[in-house]
Amino acid sequence: MSKINKDIIEAVIFDMDGLLVNSEPCWHKAEKIVFGKVGLEFSTENCLETTGKPVKEVIQYWFQRKPWPNPDFDQMESDLFAEATEAIKTEASLMPGLREAVGLAKNKNWKVGLASASPINMIGMVLKKFDLTENFDFFHSAELEEFNKPHPAVYLTVAKVLGVPIENCLILEDSGGGVKGAVASGAQVVAVPGHHELEDPKFNIANLKIKSLEDLESVLT
Repeated sequence: MSKINKDIIEAVIFDMDGLLVNSEPCWHKAEKIVFGKVGLEFSTENCLETTGKPVKEVIQYWFQRKPWPNPDFDQMESDLFAEATEAIKTEASLMPGLREAVGLAKNKNWKVGLASASPINMIGMVLKKFDLTENFDFFHSAELEEFNKPHPAVYLTVAKVLGVPIENCLILEDSGGGVKGAVASGAQVVAVPGHHELEDPKFNIANLKIKSLEDLESVLT
């Protein structure tokens, strides 16, 4: 795991779920409800197995392991997004250090972007909920790309719109798939894993790993 070259950074790109907003419990709630309707009783540990995966992959993951009759994957995907959106809207909180991390980027005159696997309307809702919309120069959904994370397309698009070469971007990600895609993009990457997988070696491909966004300023100043 190498360190960060601070001198070349011109933009910071944030992930959303689990990095900007503490939405993972909301997604877990949605998964327990929606998969429960097809007879799968989920624990939080079950939900953690697919952290960071796009919703389509989460559905396929469980169908391959515990198939249910008469599957309607499109409807299940819609139901998961609806349940998660409602839970995030009413229950989610910002991750510790998020506002300070955005402020740090602004103080350094870096561009600020957001690259999420969630739908664009969910991203907009989250930013509006926390009065953050004006803090981001551009936000984008990987669902609008041909390939979702861990493919690097969403990061490359954000960098292009920000007008910053990808190698001059710093990407902040909390999931293994997100870190994989961010590294593949050619950017510098800081991994901010959840506490339950802080020591997982899959994060070692990042330039740096920190426990919380609260630690970001100390490694960038």
